[in-house]
Parts: sequence; C-alpha cells; structure tokens
Amino acid sequence: MTSRPRSRSFSSTPTFSSDLAKLKSSLPTSSNSSHSTVNTYQEAIAIASTFDVLGNNSTLTPKLKLVSEDDWIQFFQKSGAVEQQLDNNNGGDEVVIYMERFLRYCFDIAYKMPPSPSNRVLRETKAGGVAAGDTSATTAAVPSLSI
Repeated sequence: MTSRPRSRSFSSTPTFSSDLAKLKSSLPTSSNSSHSTVNTYQEAIAIASTFDVLGNNSTLTPKLKLVSEDDWIQFFQKSGAVEQQLDNNNGGDEVVIYMERFLRYCFDIAYKMPPSPSNRVLRETKAGGVAAGDTSATTAAVPSLSI
C-alpha cells in the first residue's frame, strides 16, 4: 500500500510569532518601531496585508471583507489599535496605529473560543428553569422524581 501524497492546498496554521517577526521587520527604523506604531492607514494596510493570519488560507479571511481602503480602516478602528492624537504643530489630529495590538486582535478573533457557560447556567437549562441572564428568580425549579 502506498501512502497518499500530501495535499498541495494544505498550509500550516499562521503563528503569532511569525507574523510578529514580519511586523517587526517591516517597521521603519525609528522611535516608533519600539512601540510598533505607524502614522498612516496606508502604511498599516501595507504591513497588515503581509500577515499570514489575514492570508488566503486563514480561518479569519472568510469572516472579513477587506476589499477597499475603507474596509481596512473600519477593521483597524474596530480593533482598538487606532488612537487620534492632537498634533499641535499642524493644528489637526494625528493617527497612531498600534500594529502589535492590531495583530493580537486578529489572532484573538481568528482563534479564540467563546467562553464556556458556567455550571449553574447548564444546570438551570437542563432543569428547564431560569434562562441565561434572567435574574428575576434566584433558583430554578427542579422537578421531583417519583418512584
């Protein structure tokens, strides 16, 4: 019996460390590189588009629509990695994008599992008692067993 060749469509799961290395190597050598920040959305998009977690074979890609620059900007803003800072020299706002924070956000939404329900909620559900979040009753009714 011969072994089946490995599928060509198989690729390894993206890792945070490899994407972080890409991020660090793509940042300009300046004071910003120690904080992994960039000051324009165009720079941020160029760097983020190299991340494997946002690549074609990632579990995150089907969940996102990153076609236009506006799509990317909304995604960056939703991640919590964008700060508006007052630029006193030019009288306007300056954008600061924390790329490592953005990368962590990408991995969080790609691979984090939702929280498990507590044992109390499971017991109440099985007993047909209080629905999750309902605080009007403190104990669930437990049916009595007759033998």
